[in-house]
Amino acid sequence: MKAAFKMNVTIKTAKLFLQGEEEATVTVYKSYRSLLYFIISTYVNQKEDCDDVYQNVFMKILSKRDEVKDPSSLHSYLCAMAKNEAIDYAKKSSREQSNDSLEEICVESQTTQLDYFLPYDLSKEEKKIIGYRLTFGLSWQEVSELVGIPVATAKYRYVQAIKKIKGVYKNEKD
Repeated sequence: MKAAFKMNVTIKTAKLFLQGEEEATVTVYKSYRSLLYFIISTYVNQKEDCDDVYQNVFMKILSKRDEVKDPSSLHSYLCAMAKNEAIDYAKKSSREQSNDSLEEICVESQTTQLDYFLPYDLSKEEKKIIGYRLTFGLSWQEVSELVGIPVATAKYRYVQAIKKIKGVYKNEKD
């Protein structure tokens, strides 16, 4: 199932973006906003902070365009950069706010729009896997990298989560 909005750009657009072409930059910026924002929001819970991290990601990619040699790797590069920037931001915020561990802060801040649509008995990880896979149409490799688990584990947890969802909705029908 593909996302209802355009998320990826063509190789030609990616190449033009990497060469610094202005129109391609705007296209990439707009095309990746939803996906990158979703990734960032799994680590950072304040909207203003998510906006700041998103801007940082794009400022960084604009200054490091020459490091991306293959236009087809732009998608993975942007996703990895968004995740890393969000984690760095969460670490920085945690040092400033308290001595809580990063893991506790991330678990507390992983409130996404999916929380409102998916059953409550799904774990945050299951919601992220479903979001990345169904909402954004990411490959299993990309899902596993973003969640930080092996591909086989991501697939298994996805299947288990789908079974939970079917069970919840089946029980609601009865």
